[in-house]
Amino acid sequence: MRKFSKLEIVVSHEGNEESAFSSPVVEMTNGNNSVQVSDFESALALLPPGSDVSVVAKGTVGNKSVHTLARIIREGSARVSLDLSAVTELSRVFDSPFRGNPNLVGMVFPCNLASINPEAFADCENLEHVSIPATVQKIGIRAFSGCGKLAHLEFGDPSGWECLKESGEVEPIAYLEKTDDNPFRFTLPSSPFRNCVLQKKPTANQ
Repeated sequence: MRKFSKLEIVVSHEGNEESAFSSPVVEMTNGNNSVQVSDFESALALLPPGSDVSVVAKGTVGNKSVHTLARIIREGSARVSLDLSAVTELSRVFDSPFRGNPNLVGMVFPCNLASINPEAFADCENLEHVSIPATVQKIGIRAFSGCGKLAHLEFGDPSGWECLKESGEVEPIAYLEKTDDNPFRFTLPSSPFRNCVLQKKPTANQ
């Protein structure tokens, strides 16, 4: 997995889940040095083009805020690994705001996310690593198609997944704990599970 620079931008946003993104604090850190910047867009603009940066979002960051984060990352010049694991309240993202984003290099989802949309990261040509929490029960069709550099796809709970094909046929998927092998199953035109919905097998009490 690619190693990113020590520079980290911490974005803190407090508000309800449907509020628009307006970050009261953006802290840029590099080792023991830190500086506060007025907004996320300005923070990214301070970086040299092509910089690798880890962006950690905290607090209540809802659907509208995720779309704004995606836009700012797309319009910037830094290569961003986005960590949303400390975000609260976000259970769903509408549409696919990161689709085709050339500056997204990594993604860690919120720990309460329930599903990932179809083509959510399709054609993110520089996406290298993705971490999916155990709360996710469904991943839409072609979510990672065209992600030619994806090398590390981690499932928080790799057991009990199945492929729902367009024909309606269901096929179990085994060995998803092999994070370095997973991308080849979902990204290429010849990948066996590219054109299907990934879902958790229903349990007896569901």
